Amino acid sequence: MASTNVSYPETNVTKAVDLAPEITIDYTNRFAAGIKKLQKLLGVTALMPVSAGGTIKTYKYTTDIEDGNVAEGEYIPLSKVTKAVDQTYTLTLNKWRRNTTAEAIQSKGRAVAINETDSKFIAALQNEVKSDLFAAITGATKSATAGASLQEALANVWGALTQVFEDYDGFADPDDDQADGRFVFFVNPLDVAEYLGKASVTTQTAFGMSYIKNFLGLGTTFTTAKVTKGTVFGTAAQNINMAYVPATSGDLAQTFGLTGDATGIIGMTHGAVTTNASIDTLVMGGWKIFPEITDAVIKGTITPTSDPLDVSVVGTVTTQASS
Repeated sequence: MASTNVSYPETNVTKAVDLAPEITIDYTNRFAAGIKKLQKLLGVTALMPVSAGGTIKTYKYTTDIEDGNVAEGEYIPLSKVTKAVDQTYTLTLNKWRRNTTAEAIQSKGRAVAINETDSKFIAALQNEVKSDLFAAITGATKSATAGASLQEALANVWGALTQVFEDYDGFADPDDDQADGRFVFFVNPLDVAEYLGKASVTTQTAFGMSYIKNFLGLGTTFTTAKVTKGTVFGTAAQNINMAYVPATSGDLAQTFGLTGDATGIIGMTHGAVTTNASIDTLVMGGWKIFPEITDAVIKGTITPTSDPLDVSVVGTVTTQASS
C-alpha cells in the first residue's frame, strides 16, 4: 500500500482565525462609527489615550482681583489666581467575554449563534458608554431657574450656560464644524413627548440615542430615560471629554490578537475553545467620560403650571435628517 505524506494542518483547512477577523472588524467598526458620530454631536474634538491605571485630573481656578484704581506712587495690592484639583479619574482596562457552543452553531448557524448575539453584545457595551456619559452629566452641582414647561426650562439652562461660558475661550460656537451648536442638552423622552404633541420636530439617532438637532434653536438635545422626568441638563458642546485605554496597540493587542478600528477604544477577538468545543468572543476596553469644567454642567427643572402651552409663541422646529 502506497503511503501518502500529509502535513498537518492540511491545506485549505478552515480555522477559527479565518473567521474571526471578519466578524471582529465588522462589530468594532460599528462601535467606533457610533462613537465618532456621538463625538461630533458632543463636540469632543479629540479622544485622549491613557494607559491602564493612569489618572486624569481636572482643575478649578479661583481669582481674587484687587481694585486696580491705584493712585500714583501708592501700593498696588496683589491679585491672586489659585489652581486646585477638582476631580481625579483613574482609567482601568475592562474585559468582557461571551461563549457560543458548537451545538448552538450547528443548530442555528453561525450567523445567528455568533453574529446576531455579538450584535447584542456590542449594543450592551454601548450602554456602558452611555451610562458613563449620563453619570457625568447628571452629577451637576449648579441649577438654573425652574421653568413651567420643557422649552422654558431649557431656555433657563441655556441662559445660565451663556453666562458661565461668556468668559471662556475655545468652546464651540454655532459655526464650528466640530460641534452641532454651542450647547448640548439631555432630557427625558416623556417630557419631549408632551411637547411633540403640540409641535413638529424630527428626531435622529446616534450610538443608540435619540436626539434633536438645534431643538428650539438652543442646541443638540438628547432624549434618554436616564434623565429623571421633569429635569433637564445642559453644558457646552466641547466641555465633555472622553479618555480611553488603547486596546488595539502594544503587547496587549498582540498577545490576545485584538482587532479594532483606528480609535482603539475597544479591541475584540474570537477564538476556538477546544476544551469544550465552543467559540469565545472577547472584548477589552476602558474609557471615562467627564466634563472639563464640572461646575459648568447645569441642571434645570420643569415645574408645570395650569396654563396651557402656547405653541404660537414657541413655533415649529424643523431639523435636517441624517443617516
